[in-house]
Amino acid sequence: MSRTWNNVIVSYDIHDSKRLQRVGKLMKDYGERVLYSVFECRLTHGQFTKMKTLIDETIDHVEDSVRFYFVCEKCLKNVRVSGLGTLFLEDPETIIT
Repeated sequence: MSRTWNNVIVSYDIHDSKRLQRVGKLMKDYGERVLYSVFECRLTHGQFTKMKTLIDETIDHVEDSVRFYFVCEKCLKNVRVSGLGTLFLEDPETIIT
C-alpha cells in the first residue's frame, strides 16, 4: 500500500509564551525546525489532521495565528537557502505514527 505524502510548511505567531512553547514542542514531533516559528514537515493526511487538531486545541484562536502551506514536490526542488540552513530532506529513519 502506497502512502501519499504532503510537504507542509507550518509558520506560527503565538502571543503567550506558554502556548508558544507548547506549540514548538508539539511541532518537533511532526517536522524539522527551519526558523524559530517555522517548521518543514512531510506528513500523510492522517498525520497532518492529528497535528492540526493538537495545534487547534493548544492555541487561542483570537490571539494566535498558525499557517499551513502545502508545497508540491516540484516546488521543493526550487527551494534555495542563503546562509545557515539546509534543504528539506526526509529522514528515512524517522517514522511518525
